[in-house]
Amino acid sequence: MEWRKNRIAVGAVVFVALLALTLWATQSRDRAPASASEVPTVEIDKDTITSLEVTRPKGEPVVLSRVDEAWRVTAPLEAEADQTNVESALNRLADLELVRVVATKPENYERLQVDEANAVRVTVHAGDETLAELAIGKYANGMTMIRIEDRTEVFGASGSLRYAFDRELKAWRNRKVVNADVSKVQAIRYEGPKGTFEFQRAGEGWSTIAGGKQLEELDPKKVTGMVSTAARLIASGFADEDISEARAGLAEPKSQVTITVADEETPIVLELGAATEEGNEVYLRRKGNPTIYVVSEYLSNRLRPDASAFEKAEVPLGDPSAAPAMPQAGGQPQLPPEVMQRLQEQIRAQQRGQ
Repeated sequence: MEWRKNRIAVGAVVFVALLALTLWATQSRDRAPASASEVPTVEIDKDTITSLEVTRPKGEPVVLSRVDEAWRVTAPLEAEADQTNVESALNRLADLELVRVVATKPENYERLQVDEANAVRVTVHAGDETLAELAIGKYANGMTMIRIEDRTEVFGASGSLRYAFDRELKAWRNRKVVNADVSKVQAIRYEGPKGTFEFQRAGEGWSTIAGGKQLEELDPKKVTGMVSTAARLIASGFADEDISEARAGLAEPKSQVTITVADEETPIVLELGAATEEGNEVYLRRKGNPTIYVVSEYLSNRLRPDASAFEKAEVPLGDPSAAPAMPQAGGQPQLPPEVMQRLQEQIRAQQRGQ
């Protein structure tokens, strides 16, 4: 009888041990990363992609479509796409590499930002075929958290991916108002409330055109800087769809910039309108293009300049700190001769008055 009691006790101990081992193995399997064979391979040929649907958290879907070898925004509106931002997204898809399993249970989705409320959802199409459906989460420890299609696992993808897709609508649109080669600008004319200024290229510099406001002393470098702003103008955003031409102040614009570019049949004309509701931006339109852009107050001021924007800065008399220092043989800076002469005259005058 005694051996039977011992056998029952031993059996009970073995059962408890096996149960504990089973529970431990199950929990360890949930926590541990999968082997390389359990991580799927995602292969996307970016040249076959015809459209992307990108949905940010709490946002509406943005559809990007390839049209005649160029990318366009096709929903929620029709517009030119920012080719650089689209190309960045395509490259991230082409380079997508899953390296490990991070989690297997849905209760981890919110923490890893791959749940419905936090993920950036990306659907990749090649014609009528869906190449991939991704829920892109947060970046941590050199990986981006991703769920694929209807799989429950959360995978870690090599590198940072979310930044390439987590963009508001205006970032997917082409915000380049003018993209001209500055060296090919032959003339420019500013018309605004602070005056009319007109310049034409003269060799490596600029000269004023008769009829514009007279300038004290033209600074060609300043003119070049102003021309660069107008010729490579990028808007900060776009007017709301319900903003009328009249509300934008573009029915009869009081300021405009006319840019004459070599090899272009017609000049580029920029029309500046009213300030936005916030007051820190201004509506702008390129003549002949119905799109109404929004530019910063800083840029609008450069497009509506006064005379000082083109003139050489005067050195205040008796203020040597405002004068540019000139190098001398010993490596120490020295003041320009004319400034030194003025200072010497001031010193002599002060000495005579003592």
